[in-house]
Amino acid sequence: MQDKITSYSFDSGMDGASVLILGAIHGNEKCGSRAMEKLIALFENSTFKLQKGKVTFVPISNPAAYKAHQRYIDVNLNRIMHIHDAPSQYEEYLANQLVPLISAHDFTLDLHSIHSSGASFAFLDYPNDVAKDICEILGVKTIFTGWTEMYEDSGDITTLDCAHIAGKASVTVECGQHEDPDSIRVAEECILNTLYYFGLLDGQVSQTPDCLTVHAKYRVVKSAEGTLRPLEHMSTVKSGEVIAEFENGESYTAPEDGVVLIPFKDAQVGDEWLYLGQIVKAA
Repeated sequence: MQDKITSYSFDSGMDGASVLILGAIHGNEKCGSRAMEKLIALFENSTFKLQKGKVTFVPISNPAAYKAHQRYIDVNLNRIMHIHDAPSQYEEYLANQLVPLISAHDFTLDLHSIHSSGASFAFLDYPNDVAKDICEILGVKTIFTGWTEMYEDSGDITTLDCAHIAGKASVTVECGQHEDPDSIRVAEECILNTLYYFGLLDGQVSQTPDCLTVHAKYRVVKSAEGTLRPLEHMSTVKSGEVIAEFENGESYTAPEDGVVLIPFKDAQVGDEWLYLGQIVKAA
């Protein structure tokens, strides 16, 4: 099964940054797609007109998973974002279309949502000046660091990694819980603030310089069947506190004091169950 990804490009014809906006890398994360549908219509009817540069929208990066309302079809697209010389899995064909787009744009904004409730946040994996500036004007209240270190031995390549390899800047935003209507508003605000920042549209960015910064330290993969405690995103845990219990009677305990990040109680064996981190800068 192969699908051609649909993109919408608007070019001012004048010098300026080229910006790529990605939605639905995971098919059940639709807030970015819905925000883009509205903005694309405003560009198409000339309500919005670029002042300079170029913007490309990809509302649905994983079409089959989007239609099926599931995270992915064969493999997590946001772990294989590189060129595949002999693609055999559905998401590998998609990656082969997305990688050239990411490489061709100066900046990529990748919009996601999460399973659990909680406020929006941005990933600052590669803290170059542009990415740091963008994180502070998106309108989100929390910035996560440390993801690159957690995954450095995994062999995974995300959209952020792909942009970094190409020498480009990128930020990923989790806009809220999957089904929360406010996640669409957050996604739209992130897109507009990004376009304002680069001067592609006239407008005032949302200044949020006092973001909470959380450094992620532990990636907890579900290694066997078991049950995750009912923990909320950003809830605190103490060293030695039981976080999950396995059917074989063993348990997973917090290695140190910290906060729970993106818990996923319905994770399959082999998938990420949650992450643990520490607050390094209070708002």
